Amino acid sequence: MRLTLKDRRDWASRYLLYGLFVLLPFTAVFGHRGVAPWLLLASFPAFMRGDFWQTAYGELFEKWDIKNPFFAGFAAILFFCFWILLSGIWSPKHHYALFLNVLAPVLVGGSVIWFALNLSPDWRYRLATAFAAAIAGGMAVLAFEGFTDGFLRGVLPPADSPPGGARDLTALGRGVTALAPSLFPAAIIVSALRDRLAACALLALGVAAAFLNDVSANAAAIGFGFAVSVIAFKAPAQTLVALGWGVIILLLGAPLLFAFLPVDLIYAVAVDALPPPALEAIASWLHRLAVWQSVAQRIPEGLPFGFGADYARIWKETAPMITVPGAIVPVSVMPTHPHNVFLQVWLELGLPGVLSLAAALFFGMRLLQAANLSTPILAALAGAIATILVSVMVEGSIWQVWRLAAMALAGMGIALSYAIHQRNSGPRYG
Repeated sequence: MRLTLKDRRDWASRYLLYGLFVLLPFTAVFGHRGVAPWLLLASFPAFMRGDFWQTAYGELFEKWDIKNPFFAGFAAILFFCFWILLSGIWSPKHHYALFLNVLAPVLVGGSVIWFALNLSPDWRYRLATAFAAAIAGGMAVLAFEGFTDGFLRGVLPPADSPPGGARDLTALGRGVTALAPSLFPAAIIVSALRDRLAACALLALGVAAAFLNDVSANAAAIGFGFAVSVIAFKAPAQTLVALGWGVIILLLGAPLLFAFLPVDLIYAVAVDALPPPALEAIASWLHRLAVWQSVAQRIPEGLPFGFGADYARIWKETAPMITVPGAIVPVSVMPTHPHNVFLQVWLELGLPGVLSLAAALFFGMRLLQAANLSTPILAALAGAIATILVSVMVEGSIWQVWRLAAMALAGMGIALSYAIHQRNSGPRYG
């Protein structure tokens, strides 16, 4: 039988995604920033379909209704991106293009989620299996690299530029960060296709990768995600609401939460209570306390509109140096970014940025509530959100596209896990 143009397009889409899932573990291991272009390539199957544009955008704006949480949330995120662009006017270095760092992952992430939800039942299972295998493979190789001190990265060019490969091994930790939110939808997929024991083994593999690659924030994020997902199995709807409001409250209250941190007292207690090796081990966390406090205390000076996109990087050039217990040399009170996305939004984008982001989160929560998701899907969603929240609160920057792409990748996993639980829905593609 002769294949039609649509058949050929669908065949190409499937095998493009297969190929990308094969590449995903290597992307996480050898270049975590590659998650963003990986996601862009994964969006092509949706962007090539006319009904994607019709259903995802055409109907949205033809029948716009502010009472529709999907439209209201999308409008809020569009305003947020517009405000980033506008803030370039008063940003000291006029970084106008940074709005694309947020808008692009949102649009591309939406496309891969749409495509996953519109697959035929057979291809849902096949691509969901490929997704779970890619996450498992990525965590396995990352765990191996952590156990062997970066064996693969050491034998493949280019050689580490810094002595000892510290930067190289840090990149492995970032690879774990990129895959960590996707662990939970992958585990739900494995549970549906195999059993709970296999799902627990996958989560254990992620924990091992986090500990072996020496980024404590990853271990904290996955641990918190696991705890929240377990609670979600007992009280799914309540957990989603509590988590959603918790994120919004942390966003709105971030300046107050961090402005009054007793940093000097904590430093004094740490010096008195801990030996030098322990202080050295937690020096980066002690440094972050001072960074968070300094940012929170600086925020009121920039209100109501903020200091402009990427101001933190500019502030770094003139920020004072401080002595942190355990640190070998003095460190800047402002590194490249505040290591807290919520504080960064307050600092750089002010009240319009904060309120529009809070609105997008609120309507996103309402949309998820209206979706009437099953308990396993809600548990995976809650675990992914909780993992992302820890990363957002202790190490992330809003301008790091790969972090936003990692969120979108987890969204794709949630959509695939949802799709394989909807056995009675009719086929669309594949």
